[in-house]
Amino acid sequence: MTTARRLGRPPAVDSTVTRGRILTAARRSFASRGYDATTNRDIATDAGVTTGALYHYTASKADLYGQVYGQVQDLVYGEFEKAFVHDNFIDRFRAVLEAAVELNRRDSSLAGFVIGVSPEVQRHPELREKLRPMVARANNFMHRLVGDAVERDELAPDVDPAAVEDLLNAVLAGLARFSNLTGDPDRHAGAVVALERLVGGTLLVERVR
Repeated sequence: MTTARRLGRPPAVDSTVTRGRILTAARRSFASRGYDATTNRDIATDAGVTTGALYHYTASKADLYGQVYGQVQDLVYGEFEKAFVHDNFIDRFRAVLEAAVELNRRDSSLAGFVIGVSPEVQRHPELREKLRPMVARANNFMHRLVGDAVERDELAPDVDPAAVEDLLNAVLAGLARFSNLTGDPDRHAGAVVALERLVGGTLLVERVR
C-alpha cells in the first residue's frame, strides 16, 4: 500500500494551489467535525501537506477559520450576484435559490460550514473578531435585493422591507440546514422547486367556489 507524499514548504509557483487545497480541507473538516474537534494536524493531513507547511499559510486555527469564511463568502456571493442580470425581484430571488442548489451539488461542505458559523462564533469570541469585517457582505446583498424591489415599486406599500430581508435570510438558512441534515441535494432542489411554485401561485389546486 502506497502513502501519498505530504508536501513541505511549497515553491512560490505552487503556493496558490496549495493554499486552495488547505482551505478546502479546512472547510470540509470544520463542516463535518466542528471547530473544536478539528486540529491543524487533521487539516494538514487531509490537504496532503506537513503541519509545518500549514503554518506557512496561517498563523492559527482561528486565522484559518477566518480565511475559510472569506473564501466561502466569495464563492457563494460571487454566484448570488449573478442574480442581478434579471430585472425583477421574483426572478432574482429564484436565481439565488437555484444558485444555492448548484453550489450544494458542487460541494455540500459549503452549506455545512455556513450553518455552523453562528454557533461557533457564539462559543468562540475570537472567531467573531476574525469574521466581523466580512459579515456585512450577506446583509448588504439582501438589503440591495430588497432595496431594488422597493425602488421598482414591486413590494406592496404596507410591507416592511426589513421583514422581507429577514424572511429571505431565514429561507436560505433553513434550506441550507435542511440540505446539510438530509445530505440529499435532490431533496434540496425539490424543496426549492416547491417554494418557487408556492410563490408563483402554481403549487395548489385552484378550487371552484
